[in-house]
Amino acid sequence: MSNIALSAGPSRLTARTVANSRLRQPLSASPAFVASFPRSFSIPVPALRTFSSSRSHRQEHNYSDYSDAPEGYRRSTQSKGSRAWYKSPTTLVLGFIPIFTFGLGYWQIKRLKWKVSLIEELEDKLSRDPLQLPRSINIDVLPEFDFRLVTLKGSFDWDRVMFVGPRVREGSMGYHVVVPFRRAEGGGMVLMNRGFVAEKEIEGKGQEKRLKNKQALSSTGQEEFVALLPRIYPANIFTPENKPDKGEWFHVNPSQMAEWASAKAGVTALSLEPKHDQAAAEDDSYTPSAGVAESIKIMLGANTGKDSERVLPVYLEEVFDGNVGEAATKIAQGIPVGRAATIELRNQHAVYAATW
Repeated sequence: MSNIALSAGPSRLTARTVANSRLRQPLSASPAFVASFPRSFSIPVPALRTFSSSRSHRQEHNYSDYSDAPEGYRRSTQSKGSRAWYKSPTTLVLGFIPIFTFGLGYWQIKRLKWKVSLIEELEDKLSRDPLQLPRSINIDVLPEFDFRLVTLKGSFDWDRVMFVGPRVREGSMGYHVVVPFRRAEGGGMVLMNRGFVAEKEIEGKGQEKRLKNKQALSSTGQEEFVALLPRIYPANIFTPENKPDKGEWFHVNPSQMAEWASAKAGVTALSLEPKHDQAAAEDDSYTPSAGVAESIKIMLGANTGKDSERVLPVYLEEVFDGNVGEAATKIAQGIPVGRAATIELRNQHAVYAATW
């Protein structure tokens, strides 16, 4: 910055700018005013002060608390403050991923142990000799006999057939054929899944669906079968609800199927929890002579009209012991093919555990 120099003469004061000699303007002043100044002097012009928000400037103010500092100072200091590395969102996400995958892997190992134990238990049941299905079946203890083989003798009622599906077998679309089975020893009918049949081998719609090949229907005579008591799993949320009145069965529901089949024959389905008023009505209609007659029929194995048409909520799957070629031939002929006496449970938990 330039200094302004003033020089005093005998009768005039000359002011000029050292940096710019062109600005020379003579000034008139009184002798007394001129005599009051020194012979020569200079007036320094201070440099302009600049303000910055640098860290050194902020550190000059030692505030004991952020509440004492100006709002701008608090905001700039807090926004540019350093953050610990372990508080970074990226670090938290990267640290959570291995913990999450380890938990999934540990859970899959536990599932693997459970599935192996379950398969061993079911294979042990399948290796046992088939049971003779008793005349009186206790529905409450039926789940304890899951995957047990049973033998039964009787005939099918094809007028009340149900097609459950659609299902896929060897790339072919079709249905499972479920037919009420009238047991020779009496005690009520059971539901028998005869196996898979291709969709093209079915004719009719709704409740009028029937197999095209009439030779696939069993004769009216007594036949003996080996069947499996499967474990019934509830339908998932993606499976539609059954529509019995339209003949649409999407999943196996023994209670619902037994109720529909019994109602179609004009009888009441067996209730798992009998009502007190129904039991009281049966007691009122009881007479000694009727009781003796009923006992004699039971001892002789004769079926009463009520028991012979009622369908119990007992679901069986017919066992097919043939080879793959025989199964393919039957499917081509439109004959239902039963299931194999094997455990059909997926066990991929070891692969899932290794993946995680």
